[in-house]
Amino acid sequence: MKEKKEFRFPSTSTLLMCVTAVMWLLTYIVPAGQFDRALNEATGREGVVAGSFHYIEQSPVNIGQLFQAPYWGLMEVIDIIALVFIVGGAVGVIIESGAIHAGINKIAQKTGGKGDAVFVILMLAFGAASTFLGLAEEFIVFVPLLTSIAISLGYDKITAVAVILLGVYGAGGFALFGPYNTMIAQKVAEVELLSGMGLRAIGCLGCVAISIHHVLRYGKKIKNDPTASLLYDKNDKSLKLDEDKVKKDIIDLSQYELTPKRKATLFVLIVGLIIMAIGVLKWAWWFEHMSALFLVMAIICGLINFNLSFDKVVNCFVENAAGMATVAILLALSRSIVYIITEGQIIDTIIYAISIPLSHLSGVLAAWGIYISQLVVNFFIPSSSGQAMVVMPILTPLADLIGVSRQVAVHAFTAGDYFGNMIIPTHPTTLACLAIAGIPYNKWFKYVLPCFLKWSAWVLVVLAIGVMTNWAF
Repeated sequence: MKEKKEFRFPSTSTLLMCVTAVMWLLTYIVPAGQFDRALNEATGREGVVAGSFHYIEQSPVNIGQLFQAPYWGLMEVIDIIALVFIVGGAVGVIIESGAIHAGINKIAQKTGGKGDAVFVILMLAFGAASTFLGLAEEFIVFVPLLTSIAISLGYDKITAVAVILLGVYGAGGFALFGPYNTMIAQKVAEVELLSGMGLRAIGCLGCVAISIHHVLRYGKKIKNDPTASLLYDKNDKSLKLDEDKVKKDIIDLSQYELTPKRKATLFVLIVGLIIMAIGVLKWAWWFEHMSALFLVMAIICGLINFNLSFDKVVNCFVENAAGMATVAILLALSRSIVYIITEGQIIDTIIYAISIPLSHLSGVLAAWGIYISQLVVNFFIPSSSGQAMVVMPILTPLADLIGVSRQVAVHAFTAGDYFGNMIIPTHPTTLACLAIAGIPYNKWFKYVLPCFLKWSAWVLVVLAIGVMTNWAF
């Protein structure tokens, strides 16, 4: 008698390829259409012209373009991949020094060895970088370090990734500054830049609290019973918690003393991050500036810790940068989806179709509708700034028509943009973090869905307050 084969959820790479194939088929089914586009003087970027949608001749993607999609997808995200490689190599050099381990060990000692306190501090740090600087992709390279630390403290890999992603996206959904989502959306909507800070602060604090509670609640369960981990499956040997393997991943934080060299390394790191914050906010720094800064930091920190051996610094940098290759492939595959629907000229049709139901809503329901619509749009346009330039020119006049303030429309847009990143299988940053940690997408989805639903419930409350009080400050 043949053994019955159990269903196995496809790997992240397989899932992305399947989604790409589905989008390819849709270019033969969904009518092609487009909005007119023009330069937006407020942002200096090209955006759609509201009310200009029209159908055009069908242009389905041929089989040759389908197999070219990964190449063009890679070319579309080459700037992010370059950043990941360079920052990954640089952070690897800094991690190799043991300075970050020693710093976290110091925090653990101060907090009585409680992993919960360490995670809260780290989540607040990631959240601050997100809400003020709009950083997200830059933290991909910290996954290996956080994974080893989480395991050493008695948690699992999901907890490690959650500390980063829930910290980043929980605070970013109502970003206080948000140079890549909030500020661009406000410019397009022609509302006062950085206005609406009060309501965003309330939304941000609530989402951060939900994120921290979700991470600590799951972490406590894992700490008490390792088999409670979502990565443990008694029917799947490949996902069982192998005690020997776990022991290899465990690092002994107590062996990392905060020596003068490590103190100097942490000082360079902190100063570098402060410079980056100033650069992003004041000088509009982009990936090339950030990568250059991290490279300088790596060289200085490497020379401090490797006894002035430049050769060791370079070799360590290259070795750690090479470890980011899987991330580059996943980023390329995720952007392949955008390439297909763009070449098939159905992306504008999809966005137009989403906007039609919104025009029949009003007040609180309309604000909620905008939030939900952005969760859908986020599947097709993972880029925050890209979404803002495509969606906000449509939402702005629509908001005026349906009785929702432009400010509330911006809040709904940014929340949908960031929170959707946690559950859609196409968001590059989330996929990259899961790939590095070796977490199957379905396991992550099961973990993060309750948090996403709690975020969404809170968003609906905040948006309702914004509409009913006409909160503008």
